[in-house]
Amino acid sequence: MSEPVLDVRDLAVSFAGRQVVDGVSLQVAAGECVAIVGESGSGKSVTARSVVGLAGEGARVSAARLSVAGQDVLSLSARRLRKLRGGTVGLIAQDALVSLDPLRPVGREIGDTLALHTDLDAAARRARTLQLLERVGLPDAELRAGQRPGQLSGGQRQRALIAAGIAAGPRLVIADEPTTALDQPVQAGVLRLLGQLRDEGTGVLLISHDLSVVLGIADRVLVMTDGVVVEEGTPAEVFEHPRHPYTRKLVDAVPAGRARGESLTGGAGASSSGAAAAVVPPSAGAGAGGGAGAGAGAGADERRDSRVLCRDKATISTFDRSGGDGAGGAQGVLVEARGLSRVFHVGGREIVAADDVSFALRAGRTLGLVGESGSGKSTTARLLLGLEHPDAGEVTLLGEPWSPLPEARRRPRRPLVGAVFQDALSSFDPRWTVGAVLADAVTFGRSVRPGPVRAEIAALLDTVGLDPALAARRPLHLSGGQRQRVAVARALAAQPRVLVLDEPVSALDVSVQAQVLDLLDRLQRERDLAYLLITHDLGVALHMSDDVAVMQEGRIVEQGPASSVFEDPEHPYARLLRDAVRL
Repeated sequence: MSEPVLDVRDLAVSFAGRQVVDGVSLQVAAGECVAIVGESGSGKSVTARSVVGLAGEGARVSAARLSVAGQDVLSLSARRLRKLRGGTVGLIAQDALVSLDPLRPVGREIGDTLALHTDLDAAARRARTLQLLERVGLPDAELRAGQRPGQLSGGQRQRALIAAGIAAGPRLVIADEPTTALDQPVQAGVLRLLGQLRDEGTGVLLISHDLSVVLGIADRVLVMTDGVVVEEGTPAEVFEHPRHPYTRKLVDAVPAGRARGESLTGGAGASSSGAAAAVVPPSAGAGAGGGAGAGAGAGADERRDSRVLCRDKATISTFDRSGGDGAGGAQGVLVEARGLSRVFHVGGREIVAADDVSFALRAGRTLGLVGESGSGKSTTARLLLGLEHPDAGEVTLLGEPWSPLPEARRRPRRPLVGAVFQDALSSFDPRWTVGAVLADAVTFGRSVRPGPVRAEIAALLDTVGLDPALAARRPLHLSGGQRQRVAVARALAAQPRVLVLDEPVSALDVSVQAQVLDLLDRLQRERDLAYLLITHDLGVALHMSDDVAVMQEGRIVEQGPASSVFEDPEHPYARLLRDAVRL
């Protein structure tokens, strides 16, 4: 056998005496993709970055062997390490906006890599740059080459970063969380590109906490936790028949293919088989119980007539009003949007963010709103929350006008509608403790007696599964999952009837994501809440939603029961989204 492009044996990394990687061994052959999976803090990224001498300041790195393309990494000088990076090894990081120079056009970023690692002259570098941008799927390569990272979308930036990473034809590509927070069609495109590199003979080391990403491309998988590899094998071996309890926990936490209302964290009904989830749930069938499950058990054929394919504006329907008791029927509708439109004028251009959007939210039920970045999902949420005024259309709350209305007339009813956003940390005042954040929500900023407020704060933290002692901490000192639970507690403080959940778990590890999703599901059952769930993760949408609305270019192109929309989508864009689901 030929020598592997990456050979790591008994790698150990420590910081200030604390061991973060302990005895890791792995090999990557030419034309092979090896994935390391695990949660934040498992040591997977430190392992990958140690390969190119970037373990971090103060790191102590040792290994019986640490070789890239036959070169002993631990013996290389700083100059030769720089030559290794970008030349022999291409590094693709998670956050392209941080990794790319914000002041340089992306074409120059790629060109500088070529100047450093190849003998091409300026004209040849320019031509190669355009070829690379076309190869990674960026249209209008000439235009994109002259744009700075801030002028590109998230998916476009990630593709530009990949172009820079593969510019010099590296023998090994290290992709560290390359698809996190990207829409699934964009994720699929990035993975196809990495797969092409592998098929052309490049070794790929993929770092991810997303098991669906790994299943789509990896030849072998290593599972890490606490700096140790606990399981290794092919994707089928590891995910269909996991042996280690940690691997089983990761697999069971994946929401795709899990019935509506089924626990993801080992509660009643949670899967214990360890088998990888199917592409689409069998009929999105089992109800969540209580209001959340009303009507959820009906088969796709029985409810086909309630789906709406929005081929043109005239056919857009508000919602399926079939069904019966307090959780269904017209009497269960808490919020209704009718013909919402919103146009923004940017740089002399007219951008249609919402185009005749109609839907309704029912007590005890979840409407999943899915689509790519820029499709209008978040604008729709802001229109529903009354943070944007529609150019046309209206929103009603409990049958009464809500938007457009002056905020002074909305304010008495604003506690009825709450919101949980993607980045909880940026939505908190960093100077405030958790207790202060929740006290402000409980009192609506008014001065009241502290005793009852403290009791209410403790009760809220207990409701979302947090120790009341955390009230004394600042959000920056909490984990991502704890911060998101505090965000849910804040949204519940005013006892709302409706919650808008805008990408509430997209930045969380799979097991923490499972905990937050189970929490939201429990709260909905207990309080008969209506949810508008905005997500780019179709696995989350399928697991959490009773009904789904698919948005494209500001319009809802298809909506209906989640099972019907994703088992047998009629609109081409809905089919594209369905096909992008890997788990």
